[in-house]
Amino acid sequence: MASTYSSNLKLEKMATGANANTWGTNTNNNLDVLDAFGAGYLAKSVAGSANITLTTGNADPSAEAANKVIELTGALTGAISVFVPAVEGEYVFFNNTTGSHNLKISATGHDANGIVIAQGAYSHVYNDGTANYKMYNAVDKLGATTFKGDVTAGDSGEIILRGNGAVTATTFVGSGANLTGVDPFPSGTKQVFYQASAPTGWTQDTAAALGNAALRVVVGTGGGTGGSDTFQTTFGSSRTTESKSLTVSGSVAGTVGGHTLSTPEIASHSHPVPASGAPGNSGLNVTNRGSFAGNNPTTEGNFNTGNAGGGGSHTHPFSGTLTSATTGSSSFTIPAMDIKHANVIIAAKD
Repeated sequence: MASTYSSNLKLEKMATGANANTWGTNTNNNLDVLDAFGAGYLAKSVAGSANITLTTGNADPSAEAANKVIELTGALTGAISVFVPAVEGEYVFFNNTTGSHNLKISATGHDANGIVIAQGAYSHVYNDGTANYKMYNAVDKLGATTFKGDVTAGDSGEIILRGNGAVTATTFVGSGANLTGVDPFPSGTKQVFYQASAPTGWTQDTAAALGNAALRVVVGTGGGTGGSDTFQTTFGSSRTTESKSLTVSGSVAGTVGGHTLSTPEIASHSHPVPASGAPGNSGLNVTNRGSFAGNNPTTEGNFNTGNAGGGGSHTHPFSGTLTSATTGSSSFTIPAMDIKHANVIIAAKD
């Protein structure tokens, strides 16, 4: 009878009386297959964008699919699938590829049930061996797991689960809607929200003192309320500013300083001079002296001197004090502005 082979590891099951003189060699070959499935390592390039099928064979320890740990390398230019035999099996894959594309591990003929493994990570993958040959990542199915010390995730320790219950992480992604017990704000913390209703996990404060109130920044203790005039009542309509005339009456006492007029400040004028020899005059004798200022004194009587003065302006300094004053009266209407308010503070996170 001829040998048969096991379904999963493809070990040779030798028939009675078969393999005369080669039974020992065949047995050693089976041991090599077991050794590969238990601890074998394979580095396999999957560069490019084409799917890859790992080789397999009956009692073949050199088959690619016969290795326990398989490192996938190369630069991906598209999403690919790596196929393993469609039998029950368990592998550790190291996705050491580059390129921003998905790499999926699937059972041959059942790519729809494969799983995408993370780039740069080790994934413990197994096939359930059912009719669908669905692949699983063992890490995704761990369930409740207990660790004695800290657990670190990420190449640079981005996430640390500490034995004392603390979690250290560089970022958080997601809405956090389903998280419990990890609220960043202590119970009772109050915030100002600009939206129609309170967000999930918050309850609106409907205290009457807060309705229609303005916010006031204080440097002391915050949280209190005060005032009585509502914001809308005080500022609900525009206010008209009116101009009013004021009359002032009274008396001022003081002195005016003296001022000596200079020639340019005196009005233009001349001085008449009587001349002797003129009829009825016995003044200045200008006989035989020729004409004087355009006049003939011997025949014309009085004559004038030349004009002087310019009619310029001048000032008189005044110093004094207001002794009394009375103003007229006008009425102004100014709205009261004891604005209703709620105290808030500005704080920075440590």
